[in-house]
Amino acid sequence: MSAIFCSRRQALAGLFLTATGCDLFRSLGDGKSPLTTMLPPLEKPADKAGSPAATIRMARLEACIASRPLNDHKTRKLVWEELDESGLMAPEQRQRLNDSGFRLGVAGSSTPWAVLSLAEDAVRPAATDGTTGMPPVPANAADGGFGTVFTLLQGGQSYLEIQSDLDESRLPLQQIPQLATLRNPSQIRCVLELSVRDLSSDWVLLNLLPIIYSGSSTARLTIEQNAEKLPIRQNMLPLYEQQLQVRLLAGEIAVLGRYAAQDPLKWTVGSLFFQPYSEPGATERILMVRMNAIETLQGRSDTSFRPGPQAAGKI
Repeated sequence: MSAIFCSRRQALAGLFLTATGCDLFRSLGDGKSPLTTMLPPLEKPADKAGSPAATIRMARLEACIASRPLNDHKTRKLVWEELDESGLMAPEQRQRLNDSGFRLGVAGSSTPWAVLSLAEDAVRPAATDGTTGMPPVPANAADGGFGTVFTLLQGGQSYLEIQSDLDESRLPLQQIPQLATLRNPSQIRCVLELSVRDLSSDWVLLNLLPIIYSGSSTARLTIEQNAEKLPIRQNMLPLYEQQLQVRLLAGEIAVLGRYAAQDPLKWTVGSLFFQPYSEPGATERILMVRMNAIETLQGRSDTSFRPGPQAAGKI
């Protein structure tokens, strides 16, 4: 009787071991068994250096600022005849843009003659914070380039200085409510902040934010490229109501200038940026930004790196 009981107990033990063994191997395959919590986690595939691979996209752009005599026929008419203005935004948005004194158009990948001609008169954009920074990279004329080459990552910024050291005594600042409240309207500079809102494999959504710098320059401690610096900075007034966005394909050029209102005495933010003075001998400026390509970089993320505060990119 005891022998029969022992054989039954051994048989039950064998069945139990067989069942738990099947469950164990099954748990390694589907991860649903509680036994998997006792096992060390499986490591994710890594590259040869032991870090997960990362893909980064960035837009490679060119920018130039042309300066022409006031009421020049080329900047007033010829350039805008070759640009697409109506397809960029809704009519009410374009009306608000024009009321602010700005005019935006896009040239296709086949660049019009008038735009290329303006690029020949372009000036190199300057840095905005008083520091020398990294020198801009001029485009190679043999490659059809016409401006300063720079790159933008999503979330990064670059700055273009359109006007500098304007004489406030010659500017009707009281006609613009945002500028009438400036605490110190001296040494006014007009700057555009360029940033990327979105990008794909062949297009970029570019955001342009007008910023007014004014007042006396003050040295402030920052850390740039792992080195302590004392850049000279001013008061900053971002004009968020006047910011605009434009979608650019590879080879297309965004052109931003002053919108000439029917009333010649009307003065706007666009006038301050592109035509601050109206006396004889004054000049008018126009900005051109070309999207050259979307570049993709393969890299590895280093979780041990903790960046410090960095100044925004400049061109």
